Amino acid sequence: MAFVTATAGVQVLIKSLPDTFWTKIQDSANSFPEAAPNLYSSIAVSGTGYAKSSMAQILRISKTRLSLSLKNSRGKLAYTVTDGDILQKYKVKTFQAEIIYPNTGKWVEWIWTYNYLPEDKTRILELDEEIAVITVKTLAKLDSYIQNKLT
Repeated sequence: MAFVTATAGVQVLIKSLPDTFWTKIQDSANSFPEAAPNLYSSIAVSGTGYAKSSMAQILRISKTRLSLSLKNSRGKLAYTVTDGDILQKYKVKTFQAEIIYPNTGKWVEWIWTYNYLPEDKTRILELDEEIAVITVKTLAKLDSYIQNKLT
């Protein structure tokens, strides 16, 4: 079987200071449930590098491996989904994503890459749509949360 590799992503313009926003991204286990409780009921990080996360109403992920890597002047928070609904529901072999430090124009990127079988292309379009909604809402709610904390 030949898998197809696909990449998709979103960009969100933030109002927060990039360093403040990035600090909250790096602490996503705490900041995502606080900023977007309707999306994330909890994220528990253990010493093994795995986070158990549940996104209420939209998507449930049973295990997500998180690995943090900062590269050059643009930081990247990268993670790999190792088990859960993304892999099972959409029949993807792998799912990896990166959140990229805001650029000079304050645009934050969230990019995901995955492998799937050609016959599952219809499901993949649904995956991209669902993940795009979640990521845009997460970034926007986090930005709003930071703004409200500063006022």
